[in-house]
Amino acid sequence: MEYEVTAGITLEENRLAEKNTRHEKFIILTVALGVILNPLNTTMITVALPSITKDFQLDATDISWLIASYFIISAVFTPLIGKLSDAYGRKNIYLIGLALVVVSSILAPLSPNMPVLLAMRGVQAVGTSALYPAGIGIVRNTIQNRQNRVIGTLSVFATTSAAFGPTISGLLIQFGGWPVIFYVNLPILAVGAVLAILYIPKDEKTKATTYKWDGIGIILFSLFITSWMVFLLSLENGFQVGTLLLATLLTVMFYAFEKRRDTPFINVNFFRKNLNIALIYVHYIMATLIFFAILLNLPTYLQSVLGTSSRMAGIIMLSLSIFAMLRPPLPRGGWNEQDFVFL
Repeated sequence: MEYEVTAGITLEENRLAEKNTRHEKFIILTVALGVILNPLNTTMITVALPSITKDFQLDATDISWLIASYFIISAVFTPLIGKLSDAYGRKNIYLIGLALVVVSSILAPLSPNMPVLLAMRGVQAVGTSALYPAGIGIVRNTIQNRQNRVIGTLSVFATTSAAFGPTISGLLIQFGGWPVIFYVNLPILAVGAVLAILYIPKDEKTKATTYKWDGIGIILFSLFITSWMVFLLSLENGFQVGTLLLATLLTVMFYAFEKRRDTPFINVNFFRKNLNIALIYVHYIMATLIFFAILLNLPTYLQSVLGTSSRMAGIIMLSLSIFAMLRPPLPRGGWNEQDFVFL
């Protein structure tokens, strides 16, 4: 009798463990669908730039802001929304992010002019920027096993989606024009929203906590990021010394201000005290800069200079997509079944 009871308990525990494992896999899938949207929408528009330029009669500098503004907004709002998700709940912020992307994906294709399209891209950037920090917070709170491996896998998903963006848009634009790149989001958003409602646990109520928002730090960070972007975009028309000096001054002001803050927007003291980690970030930034410089500019070059179609540009970009999939280094001893968290 004692054996039967013990066996029954063990069987019940196994069923519960399997249920929890399935639940965790759905949470990981939900977060993965969210984190791919920012890099995917960053690069999908590259193949569409010549068509948008022609429809709205823009020059190269004007059209560049469709990409530049997305980077600026993402850089500012990703750390900011990370703090907001701590204060107001990660599931709530995640669902709000999905809702913003839905709104922008429906309204952006209807834009009558460049300012409206730019505004919709801004809304989209805010929404997708909410999904990564909130999603990683959800993983840290709900996934008990192999957290770091899960987060690493999500990063690979994000990089791969960025690389596939030009190929996806290049193959689809020929059927529906540039507006189709926004409609691509809708099936992903629908599945992600349903899974988020069903599987992401409700945010636990926490005791009232006073958060000190670093408003001046946020403003300085936004200004110095924007000034550097303006300087880089102006290089086509010559070296702007004044813009470079302004960008450098704002960067120094931001660093000096954040260094004295107890609750900074960006913890610059951490990087100052951990130079090895700071160098890793510098290396990552430089590698990402080169990767995205090719990813964002090559489709326009192929279409505007070489005269290829959007379909052919997308096919050519497929080689870069395949390279991005193979780029993550192999762990020592090679891959094994435990390295693939979705299986």
